[in-house]
This record gives sequence, C-alpha cells and structure tokens, in this order.
Amino acid sequence: MSDPTQALSRQPRDSLATKIIFFVFFSTFVTALVVSWISVQSTYAFLRTHLDAAYPMLLERSKTRLDGVLADAQHELDALARESALQPAGDDLAGSTAARAALQSFLDAQPRFAGLLVQPLDATEPTATRGTVPARVARELAAGDRSGVAVDAGHIVVSSPIRRADGAAVGVVHAVLDPDALRGQLVATRTADEAEIHVIDATGRVLVSSRAPELAAFDVFPAQLLATTAPAAAREFRTSDGRRGVGLYAASDHPGLGLVVAQPLDVAFAPVFSVVTRVFVIDLAIILAFSFLAYEITAKIVRPLEALSEGARRISQGELAVGVADTGTHDELGLLTRTFNDMALRLRQNRDQIDVHHRQLREQNEELQRANEVLEQLSITDGLTKLHNHRYFQEALAREIKRVARSNEPLSILLLDIDDFKALNDRHGHAEGDALLVHIAHVLNESVRESDVLARYGGEEFVVLATGTDLEGAVFLAEKLRTAVAESMVTTTEGARLRVTVSIGVSEFAGDRKRFFAAADRALYRAKGAGKNCVMAATSADTA
Repeated sequence: MSDPTQALSRQPRDSLATKIIFFVFFSTFVTALVVSWISVQSTYAFLRTHLDAAYPMLLERSKTRLDGVLADAQHELDALARESALQPAGDDLAGSTAARAALQSFLDAQPRFAGLLVQPLDATEPTATRGTVPARVARELAAGDRSGVAVDAGHIVVSSPIRRADGAAVGVVHAVLDPDALRGQLVATRTADEAEIHVIDATGRVLVSSRAPELAAFDVFPAQLLATTAPAAAREFRTSDGRRGVGLYAASDHPGLGLVVAQPLDVAFAPVFSVVTRVFVIDLAIILAFSFLAYEITAKIVRPLEALSEGARRISQGELAVGVADTGTHDELGLLTRTFNDMALRLRQNRDQIDVHHRQLREQNEELQRANEVLEQLSITDGLTKLHNHRYFQEALAREIKRVARSNEPLSILLLDIDDFKALNDRHGHAEGDALLVHIAHVLNESVRESDVLARYGGEEFVVLATGTDLEGAVFLAEKLRTAVAESMVTTTEGARLRVTVSIGVSEFAGDRKRFFAAADRALYRAKGAGKNCVMAATSADTA
C-alpha cells in the first residue's frame, strides 16, 4: 500500500493544495505589491517635497554667493585698473617694469584670479600678461574693449577699462577667475548632504562645479532644464548621453552665466531605492513565510483528503485492503477518516462474505453440473449394457443424415438380433438373459470401429451406425461382428457354457430416413428366415 502522506509532494497543478497555496501566494504577493507601491510612492512624494523645498534654498544661497564673488572680483579689478602703474607711458600701456610688478603683485594677493591680461584699445595684441591665460581666451579678449563679467572659451573673465586722467578709455584689463578658487566658494555654500552646485554658460555647459571635474556626474545640462528661468520645483532631466538627474536652474545676474543645483537621479532618490530594497526583502520574507504557513496548513488539511482520495480510487479499482491514518482530531477530517476506515472494513467483510457465498455457489454449481452430466449420460445410456440407448441412436442418426447431406459421404446401418434369445431366456432365467445381453454388448463394443455408433435398440436387438461406410464395407463389418459373437462363449452361473449367434441386416442410406431403417429391418428378417447366424444386405426390393 502506497504512503498517502507522500501525495502532497506530487500534487498536480489542479489539486486543492496547489490552488490553496497559489491563492495564498497570490493574495500575499498582491498585498505586498500594493504596500510596496504605496511605500515607494509615499517615500518618493516625501523626497520630491524635500527637494522642492531644499533646491530653491540652496540655489538662492549659491546665486547670492556667486554674485558676491563676482562683484568682489569686479571691484578689485576696477581698483587695479585705476592704479597709476597701469597708466599709459607714451605708447606703452602697462608695459613698464612697474606695471608688470603691479600685475604680479595683484595676482599674488588675489588667489581667486588665475591670470591677468592688459589689452590696449588700439592694438591687436595684449601689452602684458601674468598668470595663466589660455590662448583661446587671449584671442577672444583681444577683440576689443568691454567691462563686466563674461564667458570666454569656457572661462569666466572679469574685465575693467583703463582710463587716462581725462577719463578716456585707452585699454582693458581682463582677469580670468581661477576655477579651483571658485569651486571652493561653491563648496562652502553647501553642506555635505546637499546637492552639487554647477556654474554653467548659456549652452548648459558646466564651467565650475562644487565637485572636482573627474568626479562630476554632469558636464552639460539639457535645454529642458534651462527652460525654467525662475526658481520653482525640482525637475527630472536626461542628458544626451542618457544619464538621468534631478535639478533646478536659475540665471545669474551676469549675462551668459547660470546656476544649476542637480544630483544624479539614483543619488537624489537613493532613499527610495533603499526603501524599495528593504520593502522587497520584507515582502519576500512575508511571502515566503505566508507561503510556508499556507503549505503547512494546507498539508494538514489536504494530506488526509489526499489519503482519502487515494483510498477511494483504490477501492474503486477493487483494492479493499485500504486504510487511512486517523488524524486524531474531532473535527470534520477526523470524522471523515474514521468513517472511511469503517466503510472500508465493512466492504472487506462484505467482500469476504460474498467470496464465501460465491465459493459455495460455485461448488454447488459444479456438483449440479456433474449431476447433470451424469443424468445426461444416463439419459442416453442403456442401464444394463452401458451402451448408447435408443434415444441417443435416433439423435445420432439425425445428425449423421444432415452431415452426409452436405458431404455426400456414404452412411450404413447394421441391425443385429440375438438368435433364439427368448428360448435361452426361458430355459436359464432372466438373470442369465441379462448376463447374455451384457456379454454380447461387450463383444460388439470391442469389435466396432471408434467412428461407429453402437447402441441397444431394444430387447435383444442392437444397432450399429457405420459412418463413411458404403454397403459393401457395412457387410464386411457385419460379418466381423457376427463372427466375433459366434466365436465367444458365455458361462452361466451353473457353469454351463453357451454359444450364441446373431443375425444381421445391413442397408445403405439413399436419401430417405424411414426407408433407410426399414430396408435394414427387412434384411434382418431375411437373415432370420435364411437360418439365422448370417448377414443379409438390403436389396432394391427392401428399399422400395
């Protein structure tokens, strides 16, 4: 008997256990998904609210700091432009040794500037250069006079005019701001946990960032972010190389400059991703816990049901030696298992009783069949001679006549009569007569062929139905039987030895059953009339 407790481990997909576990899993999964979505959305909304509040504040502080730094730089450069050392000395603007010393002293005292360049208005080449002034910036600055703050070849340049005593402008002094010094100012504006600050040009390219260039997440910002000119809510954006971020843009008071407060999207919403991770882990643990709990509960409920189902299936297939483990509980399952076991026990008892009755009935049927066979045999057997009787002969004759009608084979009949039987019976008594009949029957049965039908026709008459035998063969067989009887001796109870003979009439079937038997009967009477102990074949006169 298979172990029903193993049924749960081989559940088909449409089983009750699978349905319950799937339902619990699906319900827990949907619930966890909804809770996760709500948690993520709440965290995202909170962060967006925080960013919408923090970015404008940081952007405003940064803008104030940047504008202050640029204003200070402009003021200091204006003071440099008014120094007497930079006044024209003949045709040489700031070309004197004193002018060059003043420029160098200014650079040494002001670390916010990376380089200085003095450009006469009537010349295409600068008069004096100190510090680091990139060649592209120098070419751009040689374009003519200007003042204020501007962007040249990716650098922030502060310019101030140089004037003579009469107030006429004769040149321009340009100062290139040091990116590292400006970066320090931006770093000082923000706290460690705030977003990065970027100074950009009109195209969105980053000029200076609060993070080192090699660590900066962005080097250019898309136009969609720069479309907002006034501080508002933080906006998500995507750069041309696919990097996503969230930021806020504000234009500076100086043309061509702007400020962006921005962070990579994964950094800005790192708490969301952290919440998602934690929620996912918690949801997974909840799903696994509830699935395991559902499995255990389902196993306790379904395992008995599986055992009952397996037991019912086996009973339906005829296996009644089935038992289901009792759950030991008093609930519906316990009652059901005990009822099932009682039912199986009663079925086995009923089957055993039925088997006993079947065996008895089978034995009785066998006895009845044997009795019927005996009766059938008795009904076709002569009680004295144990040869076939008259009834059996008539049935055999009908069968053979039908057969020869189909096969056209010859069929003959031999009628035998014991000569002077009545006299012998009267002289020695009926008991000796019966013994004589038994003796003659034995001799004839030993002499006929297996295919022949030998029967006691009645009284002292016997008949032989010779199948497949014509008249000539039947006469030969008759002579054989007559000789066998004549040569045998019968000893009476008194010790007398008797010799008996038989007369035989033979005919061949010619299509008519009555004429067939009547012809043999006439031939027998002729044999009696011819002196007995002889064989007579039917003639045409006998069959007429």
